Amino acid sequence: MTEPTGNPVPGQRRVFKRLTVDAHFSPIVNGAILVSWALEKSFIEPGPYTFVLYRGGAPSENPADWQEVSTTVDQPWLYDRSPRRPQKGLGYFYRVELIDGNGTHHYSQAADAANFWGRYDWTLAREIIRKETLVLRKRAGVRGLLFKRRTFGDRCPCTDPETGEINSPDCASCYGTGFVGGYHAPFEYWLIMNPTQQVTKLTPDQGLLVANRETVRALAYPKPDPNDFWLLMATDQRFIVGGNVAAIARHRGIDLILQLELTERARSESIYQVPVPCVYNK
Repeated sequence: MTEPTGNPVPGQRRVFKRLTVDAHFSPIVNGAILVSWALEKSFIEPGPYTFVLYRGGAPSENPADWQEVSTTVDQPWLYDRSPRRPQKGLGYFYRVELIDGNGTHHYSQAADAANFWGRYDWTLAREIIRKETLVLRKRAGVRGLLFKRRTFGDRCPCTDPETGEINSPDCASCYGTGFVGGYHAPFEYWLIMNPTQQVTKLTPDQGLLVANRETVRALAYPKPDPNDFWLLMATDQRFIVGGNVAAIARHRGIDLILQLELTERARSESIYQVPVPCVYNK
């Protein structure tokens, strides 16, 4: 994966915190390049946020050098489903344009889509992922949904307008995230779950609580982030992703298989109010 190499619009306010291009893992599993991003916490302009993905042959400042690839609204990732094939000596780059609710245009840094794997690397990584997918879906895995937590957008009325602090963790509008809607549309995400561990904690409001903690194994696509949540389809149990996201298998610096810590949440919490799209049949 590659990170930003520069800002194509010098002197412009920095809005994008990160721009990442996955030119290795995602082409293996779905034949497309995944470009994802994060915004600075200080960016609080009104939504909706329209994102436009561009591809170019160089990190140029000239808009004519960039080709529009795809567009989305209030979602921090897009795919290039017709990417260029890498050629020796010729690279290509991506950047993202953000149009906020006021109609103001903001541009990300340019990120290089460099692909440094040879035929052997592709073959080895593809075989690792194929075998892991077989174990997940046919033998030891369980089906679930991964919900990515919102980190930008319209602030929920339950947050403090000056500090951004969340005043109502049980809010039915943001589900305790601070942003209206709470979570993005989910991905189907399979896990191998190890024996359950029970953890206890003492809270001032609810006293002693006992929660299940799961150490699980999964593919690094899409990569979960701390505070995302995972839903077990068979039982509707919901788990928060912990901060320890570790790589079990890597190839030339690219994560292929992950180990995660999931903590089950009580059914009384607002996370159980997050709707599940009808397309996912239980």
